[in-house]
Amino acid sequence: MADYNFILSYVLILLSMILAYKEGLNNSYEIFISSLRTALQLVLLGYLLKFLLKLESLPQMFLVLLFMSFISALIAYERIRFKNILLTSFLSITVATFTSIIPLLLSHVLQPTAHQLIPFGGLVIGNTLNSITLAFDRFLGEVKSRKEEIEAKVALGATLKTAVKESFRESLKTSLIPKINFMKAAGLVHIPGVAVGMLMAGSDPIKAILFQIVILYTLVFTGLFGSVLMLYMSYKQAFSIVSTPKP
Repeated sequence: MADYNFILSYVLILLSMILAYKEGLNNSYEIFISSLRTALQLVLLGYLLKFLLKLESLPQMFLVLLFMSFISALIAYERIRFKNILLTSFLSITVATFTSIIPLLLSHVLQPTAHQLIPFGGLVIGNTLNSITLAFDRFLGEVKSRKEEIEAKVALGATLKTAVKESFRESLKTSLIPKINFMKAAGLVHIPGVAVGMLMAGSDPIKAILFQIVILYTLVFTGLFGSVLMLYMSYKQAFSIVSTPKP
């Protein structure tokens, strides 16, 4: 494929914008801006990876992952825009990511090389970002719909943590739905992306599939663990947001 032939795929974005406009979704402009943003970010990433993939120091690679976690936290804040969300998002993403990566490095399932660690870490961080924002959005909705019930439980002597437990549980279930569906469909409905990339690069099919299994299991754990951390650190703030009357 020629370097600039990928531009032809932009027809799919144009069709998406037309379809969104026709269905009254009112987000055609957002699709347009996001498409330009992702193209710019990925092209810049391509040039940046030429440098990053030459890194040989594990601490330097970890610093790269920390930076990626911070950028992900900024994206979470951009979407949620509540006080302290930047910090709680960063901590949730970072702890979940390193809790999964370090055991994989110690067991040699994941090699401490830039070619493996940085792409793998980026995949895990992006997955965790999606999970925590989905969980927090659902938690806000649950708390809002159960506000009177929660306040009644607190009035009867329950702690806020106990009163929001059901909302907490439903939010975590929601954050897991995409991961569970992905695992159910993998191998039957579609070949997951990383395996496709390895196969296209000429890797042994069994090796590609086994590595993809590791990735799927890691994504489930980090998505759930990151969401648990996020909600534990922010449930009081979420309830305060819902309870505060709008001016």
